[in-house]
Amino acid sequence: MADKKNVGFGLLPKLVLGVIIPILVAFAIIGSLVFYSWDIGEYRFTSIKDIGSESLKELSITSTKESKSSLDRAGEKTIREKAMDVAAQMEIFIQSRPSKMKREDVLRDPRLQEIAVQKVGETGYTAVHDTNAINHFHVNPQIVGTDLHQLSEKFPAFWKILEASLKGPASGYYDWKDADGKIRPKYMYLASVKGTDLIVAATTYIDEFSRPSKVIESKMKDIERRYVEEYESKIRIFYIVVLGVLLILLVRIIFYARSVIKPILYLAEVADKISMGELDTPIQVKAKGEVAILAESIERMQMSVKAAIERLQKRKEGRA
Repeated sequence: MADKKNVGFGLLPKLVLGVIIPILVAFAIIGSLVFYSWDIGEYRFTSIKDIGSESLKELSITSTKESKSSLDRAGEKTIREKAMDVAAQMEIFIQSRPSKMKREDVLRDPRLQEIAVQKVGETGYTAVHDTNAINHFHVNPQIVGTDLHQLSEKFPAFWKILEASLKGPASGYYDWKDADGKIRPKYMYLASVKGTDLIVAATTYIDEFSRPSKVIESKMKDIERRYVEEYESKIRIFYIVVLGVLLILLVRIIFYARSVIKPILYLAEVADKISMGELDTPIQVKAKGEVAILAESIERMQMSVKAAIERLQKRKEGRA
């Protein structure tokens, strides 16, 4: 029998790779579309995963921002109404005092003190100063009688709002350090007491009103966290399923490729035997299609070679 030649990269690996590689490429493309975002020049492709994640984040940011904004506006309204209410109460009280009563005596009245200093929110309060920026009523007795101009350098944002109130109603935000040392924004509204030179200032930390938005933000983050956890869990399952499918496909492709190659190798062996003179070698191939055509061709070749040898032998016998 003739020596078998080394065929190198044979038909089996070619068939396997020829089928499995396009499948892997298809999975890779699908995976990139589902799990990865990428940029091409000015264009950005957002994956299905990131679409959900970004939409959830955008919803979280928008809902938190809108709820905080709404609560801040409600807080501002509460502070403003408190300042105007205290100013109205002081106006009524002062007008009810005898006209001959001195201003100093009116301001020393403890009942006016109770009206002038009231609670705002959880930690805020109202205070009263005049158009010369001299404080007359404050939750801290040490500040009473203080010239508030002294605060202009130390608390410029606070002073800017207060200075505006010396000419009329004013409001605004300023940063203030709380008892824990944290700097938090406060909102202040200042309303004039009609018929007097007094001005009521109502102020407190604005986050006392927007605190519920923190709860909303926390819940949205919790939803986002659960979304990520569930997504990662589903991704692990997806990878396991894909790996299983690829293994099944690979096994199936190998068996299929072997079923295609086996009759070809058999026919190659038959052809090799025929070439070595074994003309009676049976050709038993059940394959169809191109392999069946090849088997028929080899069988015809076998018959032709056998017939040619028989004719050649008859000629030799006739000459003898």
